[in-house]
Amino acid sequence: MATQDGGAGPEDTRKQRPAVPGIKSAVARRVRYPKPRRFFTAGQEHAESDVLEVDVETDADFPIAGTGPALFVGDMVLIDSERMGERRYRFFAPASTPVAKDAAVCLGRAGSGIPRPETPQGLLRLEWSADGGQ
Repeated sequence: MATQDGGAGPEDTRKQRPAVPGIKSAVARRVRYPKPRRFFTAGQEHAESDVLEVDVETDADFPIAGTGPALFVGDMVLIDSERMGERRYRFFAPASTPVAKDAAVCLGRAGSGIPRPETPQGLLRLEWSADGGQ
């Protein structure tokens, strides 16, 4: 009996997805916002004035097709982000988010199930800005 999917298995599907770009740099800083930023944790909305920002420069633009970037920082995943310009993204989290000073960083996708790393892990470490880091 013939299959409806034309024989394309999960590996064939993954190969067709646009590649996630590599990270050239990731710089974190803690910022105090005059107007609190909204966050969602475990489905609950809350506002925070003390925010962790991580500016990421990639080697290509992130392929947006119903998904967005997910930044893995050590054991944490940050999915709240804004595109700041060509190959530049800013990720946000409450400042209370536990982030190791030199955590490994890598990229994945958010918006299509549970995010998982898709770029090499451990090759790049988080840097902290001198004007607002740890």
